[in-house]
Amino acid sequence: MGHAYRFSGYALFWWACLLLVLLAGPAAAEPTRNLTILTSFPPRFYTPFVEQFEHLYPSIQVSVLNKKTTAALDEIHRGNTRNLDIFWSSSADAFDLLKSEQALEKTAHRRDFPLLSINNIKLDDPDGFFYGFALSGVGWMWNNQYLRKEGLPIPQSWGDLTRPIYYGHLAMSTPARSGTTHMIVENFLQELGWEKGWQQLLLMSGNFATVTARSFSVPEGISSGRFGIGLVIDFLALARQSDNIRFRYGEPVFPVPASIARLKGGHDEREADLFMDFILSLDGQRILLQPDISRLPVAKELFPPAGARTSNLQELLGHQQVRAYAVTLSRQRYHLVNELFDRMITFKLRERRPLWRRLIELEKNWQRDHQQLQSLKQKVIALLVALPVSAAQSRDPVFIARLGLDLSGDSSQPDHRATIHRWDAFIEQNLAQAKELLDQAENTSRQRADRP
Repeated sequence: MGHAYRFSGYALFWWACLLLVLLAGPAAAEPTRNLTILTSFPPRFYTPFVEQFEHLYPSIQVSVLNKKTTAALDEIHRGNTRNLDIFWSSSADAFDLLKSEQALEKTAHRRDFPLLSINNIKLDDPDGFFYGFALSGVGWMWNNQYLRKEGLPIPQSWGDLTRPIYYGHLAMSTPARSGTTHMIVENFLQELGWEKGWQQLLLMSGNFATVTARSFSVPEGISSGRFGIGLVIDFLALARQSDNIRFRYGEPVFPVPASIARLKGGHDEREADLFMDFILSLDGQRILLQPDISRLPVAKELFPPAGARTSNLQELLGHQQVRAYAVTLSRQRYHLVNELFDRMITFKLRERRPLWRRLIELEKNWQRDHQQLQSLKQKVIALLVALPVSAAQSRDPVFIARLGLDLSGDSSQPDHRATIHRWDAFIEQNLAQAKELLDQAENTSRQRADRP
């Protein structure tokens, strides 16, 4: 009897527990939250960060929209219609441009580490609109096997890349399609000045095998042996560095921070702030040191990174062989510089390359008549490096505005079309005159060769 009573009591207890469970229903799972990131970084770069973040916050689902910098800016200029939450890129110009257009949200993020101090270079926006998390610099990479096969020395300076021995062995992408390539162009313009900077670029372009549409195509071409030398930003080269593929920073180096910011119009502010906190944390900094990423952290305690493939940037920073990158100046003339590069180099490369080759051949054949050759060479080079825009105009916001090259890069205004027409006519005339001089010189050379 007592046994039956005890059984009934236990049975009632378990039935009561079951009833409570049924009344309560299934345990409510934490709702899924979303985060959408717009970035110019390739999947190989951003995937480790996203995976680690989703491990820390399993309820947050991260979506990544991968676009080159110029296309990303176009996306934001259209009003961020897809309500993207974060912009994440290496282009310092792009962040300054978006800040000036009031396309970024002001945020407050504290770091759990002291920042590097580099020659008064600001790693974060002083107004809190974007934050630097990694350092970048530009230079050139090369393929040792390719250079040995062609009997070419390793370039030791930017100036070396203008030497005729490198004709047809260089590659570069267009700055109009790549924010990081724009920084390469601005490095020359800011260090050497407008005229001399363009002269360096145009002399170098005489050795270009091609101008690629994507910045990633340059390191890919170097690795495959399609080109021997390429002008690149460091992280594209360092991630591929090996005994055969090497990289060197141009001196002086212009270290610029790769940054992250929250976009206006995003739907998921809380999730965006969490992701930014993670990227700016010491754990996020350590991910930069993974071999497939090979980026330079801004955390003082992690720099120099032990065993990381950082080339000679550590030495350059230690000896203060650095310059502050004038971001505001670069932003103001961003579209002007990009369009000028395309009009003079990208779209005219097929016409320019034969002229440089002919000049090189004449130099080989005219070694005995050095004075006459030098006079010809100076005239041809002067025509090939002449600019349709002055240094004063490149810094004049009124002049740039009249071109129709506003902050959005709009090119539909009549003033812009008329200016481009004048540029093209100026460039075509100079190329035609250079060709005429070379024709005359080659005729003279043939006549001399025919003499008994």
